[in-house]
Amino acid sequence: MPALFFGRNAMDVATTENRCRGFTLIELVSVLLILGIVGSGIMLRWSPGDQSLPAQADLLARNLRHAQAMAMARGVALTLDVQSTGNYAITNGAAAVRDSAGELQNFALANGVTLSITDLRFDSLGRPLNGSNLMSVAQSWTLSGENSTATVQVQPLTGFVTVTP
Repeated sequence: MPALFFGRNAMDVATTENRCRGFTLIELVSVLLILGIVGSGIMLRWSPGDQSLPAQADLLARNLRHAQAMAMARGVALTLDVQSTGNYAITNGAAAVRDSAGELQNFALANGVTLSITDLRFDSLGRPLNGSNLMSVAQSWTLSGENSTATVQVQPLTGFVTVTP
């Protein structure tokens, strides 16, 4: 009769100690197959145009703030000039200006995003202008992508910029 080892015989203890614990090949292949199916479904629904619309709206807002800051720092009036539905620039009224780092302030929208055509001028104090007068109502730009829109709005007097997805 085999010797008992805490209520078990020696043969049972020897066979369970040699057995390795882990995942079987079938389990690993099943998990990889499920991850592949879920990943391909996500990639089919993802559209780079939709993802870049909020980023480009934020970029327009930053460029409006930058134009306002440059106008105040230089003591001159500067304009955010929307040249077409896909391009805009910060100009001095005649040509695109360079910032303090020497970068030309000319911007192009990507991935089919379009912009409503409306210029905005900042005076030397950074106040938004409507013609030669101070702006009295908020001014908005609408950016449109494949399936969505975003609005960038500048408030009168202060020039505070907000982005609404």
